[in-house]
Amino acid sequence: MLCLSLILALTGTRVTAQPKAPELAFVARFNVTIGQPYIVGETAHGLRRIIPITGGTIEGPQLKGTILPGGADWQIVRKDGVAEVEAHYQFRTDDGVTVYIKNVGLRVATPEVAARIGRGEQVSPSEYYFRTAPKFEAPAGKYAWLNDALYIANAFRNPDNVVIEIWQVR
Repeated sequence: MLCLSLILALTGTRVTAQPKAPELAFVARFNVTIGQPYIVGETAHGLRRIIPITGGTIEGPQLKGTILPGGADWQIVRKDGVAEVEAHYQFRTDDGVTVYIKNVGLRVATPEVAARIGRGEQVSPSEYYFRTAPKFEAPAGKYAWLNDALYIANAFRNPDNVVIEIWQVR
């Protein structure tokens, strides 16, 4: 601890008694339409399913566009019922720029709630935990700012789409 204190003193870095949480800035709401899942079945990691991403819309203060078909969410449902999501897809902004996104996260629900979601029922987001960490790859230019930050998201599943509300961590 003495070494850390000395380094902080020498570099002029101040440590406050109360840590400050990062701020969040709303980026956009993604309304992602999905197709019927392909069920691979039980694997060494859990139940593997692949959910096609068929389209959707993006609305935010600095980001508007259309989700392009062709992506998918490659999910593993673990033995404890937790769904590990890993979605890869792309969108086109309203001014014609294509951006790639990889979105990794967890959906944690009781077996009963997971079964209701699986049957296509409307389930309140307050009944389960669904969080992701999106990562963007944008070309140089107007949307390059997407490449240079971390993001977190709340997500919830509707019968015909998934809503992802994305915030930039500042």
